Amino acid sequence: MLVAGVGPGLGAQIARDAHAAGARVMLSARHGGYVEELAAELQESVANRCCDITVDSDCRALVDATLDAFGGLDCVVCNAFAHSPAYGRTLEEADVDDWREAFDVNVFGSLRMVKAAIPALRRSEHGSVVFVGSQIVRRVFAGRGPYAASKAALLTASQVLARELGPYGIRVNTVVPGRMWGPALQRYIQQLAVQRGTTFEEERQRMVDDVALPRLSTDEESARVVVFLASDLAAGMTGQSVDVNAGETLR
Repeated sequence: MLVAGVGPGLGAQIARDAHAAGARVMLSARHGGYVEELAAELQESVANRCCDITVDSDCRALVDATLDAFGGLDCVVCNAFAHSPAYGRTLEEADVDDWREAFDVNVFGSLRMVKAAIPALRRSEHGSVVFVGSQIVRRVFAGRGPYAASKAALLTASQVLARELGPYGIRVNTVVPGRMWGPALQRYIQQLAVQRGTTFEEERQRMVDDVALPRLSTDEESARVVVFLASDLAAGMTGQSVDVNAGETLR
């Protein structure tokens, strides 16, 4: 498995769960510090390499390094993402060009990564691609246009690729995580509490008031679904999006 976009949150959890399930894992991120630490933690059946997925040659080199390390490639997980210089600003307040960074990474970078991997995935008997989407495609907010629109484009692209790569036996699916409980979300909740003059617990409770379970999902729960979709347990699934959000949105 090749995991593009490994950071200390969901990317790392995907790598850990895949490794625990017996996969050989190539860890990749734009900068090498964290992936080197994670590779040292996992130790066996793991390799790492820096890759900027907006650069074609980097993507090809990453696939080649994976083949050199493991002799083949069965799955690509695209977890790399970017927001935008226009984060928090409406289209009226921002320049259209401010949307480009989110699209360059979230859509075109992911497509570059998959394109580079297609020849290797075609040689596999278990080829699959898993994109990591976002719940923002289900609940859109003003000022989040670049991220929301890019993730929505990626979701449609995954369905197109499911049609295009299906004849080769390659499956393409998308995991759509909700708000994941962890340090980043906890910092955001604390900021909301300060801004609104409330408490941390009041803001946390507000987030889960209309969630079916009711609680916030975790990165571990999303990672397990990624590993499931990558595995032969999901052999009959392609072109699908799977929401992991404790029932915050129901479709």
